[in-house]
Amino acid sequence: MKKHELHVITTGKQKPTEVAAIATQIPTHLIDVLHLREKQCGARELTDWYHTLQPLFDSTAIYMNDRLDAALAVGAPGVQLAYNSLSITQSRRILPASVRIGCSVHSAEEAAAAAQQGADYVLYGHIFDSSSKPGLPPRGIAALSEVVDACSIPVIAIGGIEPDNVDEVLSTGCSGIAVLSRILLHHDPAGQLVRFHEMLGQTRHIPKHSLMK
Repeated sequence: MKKHELHVITTGKQKPTEVAAIATQIPTHLIDVLHLREKQCGARELTDWYHTLQPLFDSTAIYMNDRLDAALAVGAPGVQLAYNSLSITQSRRILPASVRIGCSVHSAEEAAAAAQQGADYVLYGHIFDSSSKPGLPPRGIAALSEVVDACSIPVIAIGGIEPDNVDEVLSTGCSGIAVLSRILLHHDPAGQLVRFHEMLGQTRHIPKHSLMK
């Protein structure tokens, strides 16, 4: 039985056709969740992204980041809320009960609050130095452990994660990892995806909280 999830997040630097071209070259079934995180796009553009990519990620859940209207329009199985999104409580009133809600958090206190408000999981980072967060110090493994301990729902770690440090990340009891450029902007996206998948499968660490799909 699979223990940890692998989330891949779009970079905001590519067109849907570019991501689609990558999808034809990689084993997409190894990706549990693909997040459409394109802050520059409106709802219609995001639905176009979804319809372009969904046939190529037929074994992958595709989540919408922030835009509940686009998520509802395409029947997405999950959404990822940011600090400026609707609240978890508001989102629950709008979304079908089956839709999984994730929330980006930046502290143990925020993670515990998200769990109390009904989130299904939280996304926490950045764990290591990350090109997407230049100039901001990483929060580190110890802080990730504090978030996992404070939170009653699964924690997905993000930020600067490479295949070589996956096991260290999972040692905290988190329930999975999320990556952006480490796959979609990598010179060998297929090989990199396989390496991440292998490291997730080889670990002896067990998530503190069961994944709730």
